[in-house]
Amino acid sequence: MSVTKPTPLAKFVQLSSAYSTQSYRLMPGDQLTMRCYYNPQLDEDVQVRPDGNISLSLVGELRAAGRTPAELSAEITRSYAQYFVKPTAVVIVRQFSSHRVFTAGELRLPGQYSLLSQARTVLDSIAASGGVTPLGTLNHVILIRRLPSQKRPMVAELNVADALSGDDASQDLALMPNDFVYVPRSGAADFNEAMQMYLFRNLNLSTSVSASTQIIPGTNTH
Repeated sequence: MSVTKPTPLAKFVQLSSAYSTQSYRLMPGDQLTMRCYYNPQLDEDVQVRPDGNISLSLVGELRAAGRTPAELSAEITRSYAQYFVKPTAVVIVRQFSSHRVFTAGELRLPGQYSLLSQARTVLDSIAASGGVTPLGTLNHVILIRRLPSQKRPMVAELNVADALSGDDASQDLALMPNDFVYVPRSGAADFNEAMQMYLFRNLNLSTSVSASTQIIPGTNTH
């Protein structure tokens, strides 16, 4: 793997901020409730499968992943229009599969943590992971983030020791769904190793997720 270079922090924050203002887009594993207000017999609870689709009683397969709940609601309404006069469908997200972050490297309990309750920022995720081992460093923490608007993951190098001391709070970035926080050993920030672990983690998830998989907030993988 070629040497991975970090994204300038200002650009990293700018791109992330632009994305975070957009509507949430559905992902595999999200659990949905579909309600038809004028036809309640059609109400269903479904889960977005690993292939990104859902199955509904009358219309069968529909693409859900990558759409906002409003876009999927409109698609379901159009699909049911051939059967009913006033098919007003609304999609509600009951549980978000993507409200999780991942940690790795020189941490006492690296793993998967809830973005909602345990790991809202980089320092939160490190604390949830039991803190840094004696071999680790907070001066070169690596944050890897993938945005739909970017072809490749973005990589930020953060000196969260400055955030912890109060010298530079901007280094403790707010996390987003599926972020990957890597704490390297003291002496070097190994971007290649962090990227390899990130890609390996994504490969394992893509091959092991099933339609029945549920993420339980507040638990790690160990």
